Amino acid sequence: MSDQFEQPGLRKLKPSNFHMTLFFVGNVEDHIVVTLLDRAKSIRSFPISLEFNELDYWRKPKVLCLTCQKQPSSLYHLVNALNRMMSGLPITRETRPFRAHITLARKAKYRPDMTFKPVRLSAERFALVESISTTDGVEYRVLESWPLPS
Repeated sequence: MSDQFEQPGLRKLKPSNFHMTLFFVGNVEDHIVVTLLDRAKSIRSFPISLEFNELDYWRKPKVLCLTCQKQPSSLYHLVNALNRMMSGLPITRETRPFRAHITLARKAKYRPDMTFKPVRLSAERFALVESISTTDGVEYRVLESWPLPS
């Protein structure tokens, strides 16, 4: 799909870096990471199935991303549980409503006019992931993951 949206200056993400952020933590001290790892063990949620069927352009962050017309209640259940897990921690919370998305490219200037087959994904786990800046861009490393039991 990404070969269909060429733009000057566009920075496409490597497919190995595609992910869906449920809660952005940001830079935190190691003891906060330890707390998050401990608290995440107690989260009980459900497997999630999503259909990414829209290509969006978000002007402010200048990204092209896949989004869903419909988001299942199981996704909101998990996002709300993660929000509760963060209580009492020095973490800035997002004020905008949660919207499932997968970023495809950064530094976009417009939404390309194109069609594509919906992308269906299922998640049976969630993870705490660290982003690491390298000379080749950002790499993601899973610190730990937990099941979403059915």
